[in-house]
Amino acid sequence: MMDSIPVFMRKAVPFLACLILILFSQTLNARFFCVPLVFIPIFYFALFRVRLLNAYSVFILGLLADCLYQIPLGLFSSVFVLMFFVTRFNRPFLRELSARGLWIFFGFLTVLMLLIQMFLFTVCEGSVVHTKFLFEQFIVTVLLYPLLMIGCDRINNWIGDLT
Repeated sequence: MMDSIPVFMRKAVPFLACLILILFSQTLNARFFCVPLVFIPIFYFALFRVRLLNAYSVFILGLLADCLYQIPLGLFSSVFVLMFFVTRFNRPFLRELSARGLWIFFGFLTVLMLLIQMFLFTVCEGSVVHTKFLFEQFIVTVLLYPLLMIGCDRINNWIGDLT
């Protein structure tokens, strides 16, 4: 069954999963609310399968999110790429952590990325995002982390070896 699906289509699954999360948040009409959920697949694939979701595709996802949310071009793309590279450069350390350790590191990284996102939005738009909104994003993202990590792991197992 898996041999019938071309390799390039299997390689596109992580990108499409992130794109679906971005589109899902757009259909909820919840500006900035569900976009941090994309942090989870970016974190997962930057940690475990770097070749499936590279920096270029993460940048394109950010540009698509910028266009969908009609915010200054480059805001989400810079945050997404920064998330990717922080995870990628800490990969040797992160691979040694337990699942709980990864969850805690992801929580700290999410706080950092949301603060950077809030700062960039404030600088670009000239209006301040309420911290209650930031706290809601953080809580939803961190609480849904185990569920989406399981989903990313299932996608990773489904894709299999692409050699």
